[in-house]
Order: sequence, then structure tokens, then C-alpha cells
Amino acid sequence: MAFKNSELNTSGDYLKKGSFVLIISVILGFVADYGFNLTLSQSLTSHEYGDYKVAYAFATISSVLILLGGDRVAPRLLSTGLANKDNTDVWEFLRFYLIIALSLSSLVIITTYILSVLHIGSTDLQEHHPLVLISFAIPLIAFGALLSRILQSAKHLALANLPWRIMLPVLKISLIILFIFLLNTIALWQVILTGVLSVIIVISFQWYKIRQLNLIELKRSPHFINSAQTLQLSIPMMLAMLVTMAVNQIDLFMLELFAKEHEVGHFAAATTTAHIIPIAQVTIVGLFLPLISPAIKQGYQSAKSLFWQGQKVIMISTSLIAITLLVAGEKLLSLFGPDYSQAIQTLWLLICGYLIWSFAAFSSTWLQYDDKGFWVVIVGIVTLILDGSLNFALIPLYGIKGAAMATTISLSLAALCICLFRYKHSKEN
Repeated sequence: MAFKNSELNTSGDYLKKGSFVLIISVILGFVADYGFNLTLSQSLTSHEYGDYKVAYAFATISSVLILLGGDRVAPRLLSTGLANKDNTDVWEFLRFYLIIALSLSSLVIITTYILSVLHIGSTDLQEHHPLVLISFAIPLIAFGALLSRILQSAKHLALANLPWRIMLPVLKISLIILFIFLLNTIALWQVILTGVLSVIIVISFQWYKIRQLNLIELKRSPHFINSAQTLQLSIPMMLAMLVTMAVNQIDLFMLELFAKEHEVGHFAAATTTAHIIPIAQVTIVGLFLPLISPAIKQGYQSAKSLFWQGQKVIMISTSLIAITLLVAGEKLLSLFGPDYSQAIQTLWLLICGYLIWSFAAFSSTWLQYDDKGFWVVIVGIVTLILDGSLNFALIPLYGIKGAAMATTISLSLAALCICLFRYKHSKEN
């Protein structure tokens, strides 16, 4: 059964408006984030810049972990109600996942602090990454992710995406420049402090807009959330997202162990440059998220139509971006500094790996929304193990190129498996 005419028109209008937001979010967001990273590379040594990227990766992965998939499952739980102007369940959803996030983030902060006191590994504040300080940003990032998903579920894509894609890096750049103007220099802990302050500003803005748009009512709706059933939906989504992020970030952690210190900064510059491909992919998938569950409920033809619509947009967009990066990559790397051009081959490999995975990303999300998230998690875990093993073997031999090879091989095999699972599942239906 296909969408009704009114639903088609509504979805069509939403996608047209969303496409405009998508273009702004991807292009201006990349410029803003790149500007922030360039500011850091000019303010810190390549060693310090690499340390910051590792600390940031730790905070990002931890913020996904402590939510247990609350941000991922939000459109599935909230889209229908918000589309009908019913906000009675939003506070219950937010409250449920906030309690979980605050509890688990407390454990992360305490554990990180204990490790730092014991001077274990890179959590030693006196010698290496200030992970204890950045760990306090973890619950804030998680809270911001929930607010963004509420706005996304209500189809306010600009308010969901632009504050984090554009406002956040612009705020961080402004605060870093202010620190340098006042102090003539900036330390790594001060960079992290500017990030925390910027996150607080963005969260405050989004909360204000949610209240202004009447998307939440601070009243309990205890029957909306069945804890066990809700977590059964969200945890597989969290695991799939976490594994994908871990595959993208494990290279940095393993380079810390096996490569020279300055190479971590060079690899970080390459991943920052290539990262516009995953940004575009995630943004496009986010555009379609509120439409997936209704399409699946409408039947095979509606689901098939929406799937191929999203798949086409992703493939065309990421391919054009990849071609642009291949042409302009060396120039973009040189903006970080003359020695960063050494990472050009690493950049080329990462572009290929991210592009191939982007072709399978919508299939991965679709399987999760169609109650086949278990297979996505299995593929992700195998991919993570493979990536770690390849990093262990290739980094000592090839340095940052070895890390990029590991990522490209792992993501390519993961993309193949996901597409095969998606094809098999569609045939069964």
C-alpha cells in the first residue's frame, strides 16, 4: 500500500525544505568545523592537536554509550505524536534517557578520575590527555543529542542540525581567539573548556526553542515508556552507532600506541578533511529518519520507494563530495601547515573507505528501524575486530597510511555485508 496523496505531499514538502537545510548544514558546517580545526592546528603543536582529537573522540564515543540509543530511537518513538501536535510523551522520553545518561556518565567520570590518580595510561592529567576534564562534557553532549532528536522528530531540521554543525564550531573559534587575545597563548585544557562552554550555550538555545515551539510539556506520562521494551529497541541502535564510531576512532587510539606522536596530528587532519563524507551521510539519513517508520507501516511499495529515494540522494551527494576532496585534498591539508601535506595518501585512502561505507549507511539504518538491528551490530563488531587487527599489523609497517588502509578495508567489507543483509531482507518481504 502506498502513501496517501496528503502524506505524499507532506513528505514531499518536508524533503524539499529538508534538502535546503541539508546543503547548508553540510557545506557551512564543514567550513565552520574545518575553520575550528585550522585554528587549533595554528594554536597547538601537532602533538597537542593529536592529543585533543583523541580526547574529543573519547568524549564523543562515551556520550553515545551512556545514552543507550536514546537519541537514535527518538524519531521512532516521538515522530507520530509530534506530527499530530501531541507533546505529552516527550518529557517522559527525555526524563527516562536523562536519568540513564546521568547515572552512566557519573560512572565514566569516576572511573576516569581513578585511572588518572593511579597514573594509568593516557588518563594521567600531568603527562598526557586531560580526559578527566573532558569527561565532564559527556553528559552535556548526551543531553544535547536528545534535544536535537526531539527537534528532528518534530521535523525542525534547521534547529536540530545547524546549532551543532555551525553554531558550535563558530562559538569554539570565538572563545579560543578570545583566550589567545587575553592570554597570548592557549593550553589544551583551555581548549576543552571553550568546548564545554560552547556546548552549554548550544544546549540552552535548543531547550529554549523546544519550549517556545511547545514540543514538550513538563508532565509525567508514565505509561508511555516500558523500560525493558524501550531499551530492547534502543540498545541495538546504540551498539550499531557505537561500533561505527569506534571503527572511525580506533585508528587514533592505536596510532597513539604504535606511531610517532606528530603522526597522530597528521592523521587527525586527514580524518577531519575526509569527515565531510560521513557528515553528509549522517545528515541525509537524519532527513529521512522521521519518514522511515510510517513508510514501513504503509507497506512494501511505500518502503521501497522511500528507501531508494534516500539511497539515491546519499550516493549522488557523497560521490560529488568525494570527487571534490580528491581534487582539492592536498590544498586543504596544507592549510593545517606545510608538514601536514605528508598525509595526502592517507586522505585518499580515507575518502575511498568513507565513500564506500556511505553507500551502505542508509541500509544499516533501515535494518535497525525494521527490527533487524541485531545483524547490524554483529557486522559492526566483526568490523571493529578486523579494523583493530589490521591496525595492529599495518601501523608499525606503514604508519598513518597503515591506519587508513585498515579503515578502508574494514568499512568496505562492512558495507558489502550490510548491503547483502538488506537485499536478503527485502526479498523475504
